[in-house]
Amino acid sequence: MHQPDYSNRLTGEAYLPWTRFHAAKDYYDMGALVEEAPGLHLTINVVPSLMDQLADYARGAARDTYAELTLKDASQLDEQDRAFMLRGFFQLPHEPMVHPNPRYRDLLEHRGPADVRGEYPEGLKRFTVRDYRDLQVWFNLAWCGRELRRQPEIRALFLKGARFTEDDKRRLLDVQLSFAGRILPLYRRLMETRGIEISVSPYYHPILPLLCDSRSAREALPAIRLPERTFAFPDDARKQIGAAQHRYEKEFGKPARGMWPSEGSISDAVLALASDAGIEWLASDEGVLSGSLAKEGRPADRLSVEQKFRAYRWKATGPALFFRDRGMSDLIGFTYARWEAEEAVQDFVRRLREIHDAIPDDGRHYVVPVILDGENAWEHYRDNGVEFLSGLYRLLTAAPDLRTVTFSEYLEMQAPEESLGTIRAGSWIYGNLATWIGHPEKNRAWDCLSSARKFLAAASGPGLEQSEREMMIAEGSDWFWWYGEDHETQNATEFDALFRSHVKNVYRCVGQPYPPELDMPIKKAAPQIKSRRPVHTIRPKIDGKASDYFEWLSAGFATPSGGESMHRTSHLIEKVYFGYDSKSFYLRIDFDTSKRAALPQRCRIQLQFSLPQRGLLTLERGEQGTWQQRDTGEPDATLPAEFAAGKILEIAVPLEALGIHKPEDARFCVTVLDEDRELERFPSGGFLGATVDPWELDHQEWIV
Repeated sequence: MHQPDYSNRLTGEAYLPWTRFHAAKDYYDMGALVEEAPGLHLTINVVPSLMDQLADYARGAARDTYAELTLKDASQLDEQDRAFMLRGFFQLPHEPMVHPNPRYRDLLEHRGPADVRGEYPEGLKRFTVRDYRDLQVWFNLAWCGRELRRQPEIRALFLKGARFTEDDKRRLLDVQLSFAGRILPLYRRLMETRGIEISVSPYYHPILPLLCDSRSAREALPAIRLPERTFAFPDDARKQIGAAQHRYEKEFGKPARGMWPSEGSISDAVLALASDAGIEWLASDEGVLSGSLAKEGRPADRLSVEQKFRAYRWKATGPALFFRDRGMSDLIGFTYARWEAEEAVQDFVRRLREIHDAIPDDGRHYVVPVILDGENAWEHYRDNGVEFLSGLYRLLTAAPDLRTVTFSEYLEMQAPEESLGTIRAGSWIYGNLATWIGHPEKNRAWDCLSSARKFLAAASGPGLEQSEREMMIAEGSDWFWWYGEDHETQNATEFDALFRSHVKNVYRCVGQPYPPELDMPIKKAAPQIKSRRPVHTIRPKIDGKASDYFEWLSAGFATPSGGESMHRTSHLIEKVYFGYDSKSFYLRIDFDTSKRAALPQRCRIQLQFSLPQRGLLTLERGEQGTWQQRDTGEPDATLPAEFAAGKILEIAVPLEALGIHKPEDARFCVTVLDEDRELERFPSGGFLGATVDPWELDHQEWIV
């Protein structure tokens, strides 16, 4: 059971809803199905960062963006809200989760096709306030699993089906949030009364071999192209394991005996750390077993049943190792969802008996490790996999020739008799680590992480502990999973922004500026903005008001478009104008008039240039409502400026201060802060760009 930490720990906002949704649909239901099958023994693995998120939701401390948009009165949705909902509120498999619900299916058909920008113009024209309100409910309601649907409030919403009210939305979200608090107590009860084992993963789900040494990727792929900066911080891997054990013991009352290292990724360095932490067993994949046997010079082109279906001991005295049967595991994860449930159950058990018939009758116990994703598979099954899993558990517990065991139970039955002297670093995906390193995007992310980690090694101050936690979060596997072309998600921009936000926080938490490169998206698909370049030089009067219709007419401008994936429920900046003459670069910021009152009392506006050289200007609103320039703490980067604030904010920065003496490309962004807490950045990823050439622009462009 695993979800990355979707929250910005400095603001408290969770940008994606998947932890809340899987809590509503999967985490409790998977445990409840086990509880209904007496005699069934299995292992549930829980990542500590997921434990934290479940606890935050249960006590009302988590705020996810999708929940806030759900609770927004449908009659108050603006155009950006509506466009975002038409894109984002159908993010689930349509066949099993939308089509069985007539009203949700009608809304999907009513939305119409997407245009080339991924927008839904027909839906924007057709949808009424009632349509949007029903969509707010159905997107959340469809994620409710079997146990939640038994609750009267949720059952009543399914029966109602349409014409939902604002009160319906609030009740639905309240039930989902309180339900999250029941999951971990259920797991503890299963462990204490049902013989279920709970294992653990490193705290924030990092790829441990890469934390120990990013060059370990070359063990399986000698020619892989690695990042420019080597990441080699084994103490970070040690800390991720140790913190996980501490969190596990706090939740379940005793240390974990076993560990599923994130994505089944192991190496010799990782196993040494796990052994030091008291971990008795770890599990990986048969591809890693093949590579490790080959590394020792033992035949491994095709694993025999004796090799596959046993436990090994690392270096004779280290932890026990289990290796996942890829075929059996992937049948459940990726194939059986398209089968009739009974047919799939019978096929799985038949394959187990074929394995049983193939193993030697030598008096030893053999084991078939079936290991798979605990949450994502079931949304592709009919009825969330309940019929399949119930049937499978029933047949397994009734079979006289098969026995379900936890990993620790197996070790009590059969101690490992064979050792592996070395492990070839790898994971459950192809037995290597290329899913998380090697692609230019993945490598750039590692370079950013390496720079931040080296900075952290020399950092000090009161925010150091928080900075170290942000580093641990940024080391998680999921950020690197979504870089490159091997996986696709509609939320790629959010994952990119979240990763860079955590790396930025490594610097921010100890009061230091982060490198400007972290404002540049790593993912190729950057957020889109509507923009125009300047068409003529300008010389506006810096007075904080649009005193003349023509003074900004020839300026360039940029405004957020519906194409931005990172949704904000309250946009503060409406439009930015920019231009120049031979002496100054001019900027005008228009705030959304309906949101101007939302600006905090101690509001700060920061203008940041990254090209042609780094420059910063910070303006702060005082208690009397007047604005003044604030010391940025970086004398070499602080910009002189003329500015005025009224209905609009106007700024003039000398070209000389920007280092512009000839035609140059300038890049800049604007950030709104509540003291030091970032509220909004424009653009949300990267920088606005403009070629500054006052000497030739008036000859190149014409305006009437």
